[in-house]
Amino acid sequence: MVSYLLRLCIPIVLLSMLVISSAAAVDPNKFLQPSASSKLIQPYFSYTLVADDNIMRIRDRFNPGTLEDSQVKDELLKGHRSDISNRFVGGVLLNKEISRQRFTGDLSWAYNKFERFSDMSNDFKNAAGNWNWVVGKRLEGNMGVTYNESLMPFLFQPGAKIFRTEQTQFVNGVWTIHPRWRLNSEYLHYDLDVGKNNLTSGFAAQRAANLTRTEDRFEGGIDYVTPGKNTIGVLFRYIIGDFSRASGTDPITGLPLSSDFDQKEVMGKVNWAVTEKSRFLVTGGWVERLNASVKGRDFSGFNARGTYTWQMTEKLGLSINGWRVTAAMNNLTTNFSLNTGVSVQPYWQITERIRFEGDFSYEKRNFDRLTGFFDDASIVGRKNTFRNATLRAVYVPHPSLLLSTSIFHSDLSTDATAGGFNANGVTANLQYVYGKR
Repeated sequence: MVSYLLRLCIPIVLLSMLVISSAAAVDPNKFLQPSASSKLIQPYFSYTLVADDNIMRIRDRFNPGTLEDSQVKDELLKGHRSDISNRFVGGVLLNKEISRQRFTGDLSWAYNKFERFSDMSNDFKNAAGNWNWVVGKRLEGNMGVTYNESLMPFLFQPGAKIFRTEQTQFVNGVWTIHPRWRLNSEYLHYDLDVGKNNLTSGFAAQRAANLTRTEDRFEGGIDYVTPGKNTIGVLFRYIIGDFSRASGTDPITGLPLSSDFDQKEVMGKVNWAVTEKSRFLVTGGWVERLNASVKGRDFSGFNARGTYTWQMTEKLGLSINGWRVTAAMNNLTTNFSLNTGVSVQPYWQITERIRFEGDFSYEKRNFDRLTGFFDDASIVGRKNTFRNATLRAVYVPHPSLLLSTSIFHSDLSTDATAGGFNANGVTANLQYVYGKR
């Protein structure tokens, strides 16, 4: 009941106060890429082929005999880990401007077919909508929703066909109270439901059901804008994590166990242009996470994330990211990990239509406070090191058509009983959007 009232009342309160944030935890542009075209409706289609030598991220010492799906189990027992997947996506982009208000949307359906592991074939649905609102000369923001049904990544449940449904509602904006000062805030509600559409009932599915959760996030802050349009500010964030649908009882003590948590954050922000061709964005501060049970999982410490972009020439550019954050990456565990890493994304715009890109990352995810009641410690592990590398070529022969191909490598080193994994592959992609992108 409390969660329902929060979801109902908070957006109304924020709108009535006219203090709404554009410095959002979720940037609507991440979900929507509005077309520059004036067309109201733009159908689109994409096809992606992936050839991967360990497509389900099977661990080095993983026992396929524990899997419930007989077809997948038989193939793995024969030593087969590679496969080719074909993904077909069809959808429609919506784009409408009414006066100064802009409405965008994205509706799509996809089918993913596995050639060898045919039982893993699946379809998924995706929907997103956003209202970019403007009131007067000093107040603007976004209000939107997202919905996604998809197969869960195989990272911590290799070889298991488990579906999840994710929903997000958010409202945010910025109020320019003075040419040098801006107030901002946001409310976001996130809902993850794992297992309701699954036909399997094995251990992996039961473990995945424990991931079901809701999160309510509240943000507020203030920014100072320099004469050079750089910004310095402070951000306050409060997160309520509710795992009540996946709580349980300690089999030894009989006491209730829950992964519910409250998290408070105080962050400083700097967005600064070093030169005309380089800029850095840094957010860092103090984080405190308190758990409803198993107090040994509480955390209090420093978190930070930084990005530096540099356009070296008209055709060469580089982006470097570094982070030290506490999070359950991709919401694949009920426990949080301390994640430290760095990534580099260079690009070369060879011609107007041909682009070459790279993406290289190195990250350590340490579950120093791991509890195995809700998570499979033999798969998750306490010390994990991820390495990823991708090289991609992109060709745009027509404003409506995009072709790309890439090669990639991914590996994990871990102290988990099941061991880590190593994967290599290639992809080919074709995208078509009716009208200009």
